[in-house]
Amino acid sequence: MRIKYLLTVACAMSLLNLSAQNLLNKIKSKASQEVNKEVNKLESPSSNASANSTRNKLSNNVTRTVAVNLREGESFDYSESCIDLGSSVNQISFIVNTGFGDKRQCFSYKNGSRTPVPCPNSTDCGGSLQCSYNKLRQIELDSEEGKKYIVNETEAHQMTQPTISDQQLKAMAAYMTKEQIEQMKKQLAEAQKQTANQSYSTVKSRTIQFNEKKYGPYSQLSQFYLTSDNTQFYAVTLEVNPSMQYTYKVISSASTASITIQGATPPMSCVASTDNSEFAVMSINGQGKYYILTSQGKTIDLADAGNFRNVWYSSVGNHLMVLSGNNVFYDGQVIKTFENNSSIEPCNLYVASDGKGVSLIKDNIVSFADGDHFEYPLKIALVNNAGKMYFKWLALENQEVVIYQKPY
Repeated sequence: MRIKYLLTVACAMSLLNLSAQNLLNKIKSKASQEVNKEVNKLESPSSNASANSTRNKLSNNVTRTVAVNLREGESFDYSESCIDLGSSVNQISFIVNTGFGDKRQCFSYKNGSRTPVPCPNSTDCGGSLQCSYNKLRQIELDSEEGKKYIVNETEAHQMTQPTISDQQLKAMAAYMTKEQIEQMKKQLAEAQKQTANQSYSTVKSRTIQFNEKKYGPYSQLSQFYLTSDNTQFYAVTLEVNPSMQYTYKVISSASTASITIQGATPPMSCVASTDNSEFAVMSINGQGKYYILTSQGKTIDLADAGNFRNVWYSSVGNHLMVLSGNNVFYDGQVIKTFENNSSIEPCNLYVASDGKGVSLIKDNIVSFADGDHFEYPLKIALVNNAGKMYFKWLALENQEVVIYQKPY
């Protein structure tokens, strides 16, 4: 009877384990299916783009042009394709590939033409989004790049010999032993030996050589900036008079205008308009208050400087923009308030030419000032078409490579 009972329990346990195992297998199978779904989404950006396109909102002022229909077996190379949007609606170039391993082939699509090209191993395409303003690069004065533009005039100085007078030795004898004094004399003799006939040089003045022109010489340079295309420079010079009064002056190769700042504190940053016709600096006065000085002679106080993020010129119209706190200022007037600006980058804020709207790129979504939005563009840029500015972006929808264009 006991054996029968044990067999019954064993069978029940076996069935229970089998049922549990079946349930576990079903759960694992379901989880695997869900993982595969997500992987398929990642591996099939074309279908994902098609699904995303249904969530986009675009007005009638947006034009849609099919640039290329990818052939069967061709896929857009996301990792290695540098996308060039050009300056007109029909200009475009990118790389697609087919096959795998040794059979992998790459083709370049450029302005509608398909050309076989060697498959790139790696490509540094830089950022996929064009900065909304003329972003200057600050160059270290003594860096290799800085030496291309800045020439130092130096002067030599003889190193002073360390000495100790008899009076100093007499004073030392009052609190040092004879052994300590002898040791000190040996160290002094060694220092005199090392510095004998030695000299050092200091920078007497600095001259900027740029595009075959010379600027200066200046007694001191504090900061040096280049435009992103290296065609213009902005520099901060410093003059100190005998009464130790500091005068900073901001100059540029793009304009004869300058900005003068009195005081010992150098400007904190320098910005320039897209056409480099205007520039400005942010600084702080003796009372600890922040302000902006422009090359047009304007002064703008920053009341909310504690939450100051950035200052720049708008892409159109050379209007001075400030991101401070949760507010975007347009020539001193608030035109946009965000709930939280901690994740807002000024480079991704595009201000309408009349200052009445702000378009934003965030988390790969373009939110336009008029309420339109588009998810996951491959690349977006500003282009000038017949004197008018347009947003231009590229998208992959099923097998169609599409160019969108919207008035700025």
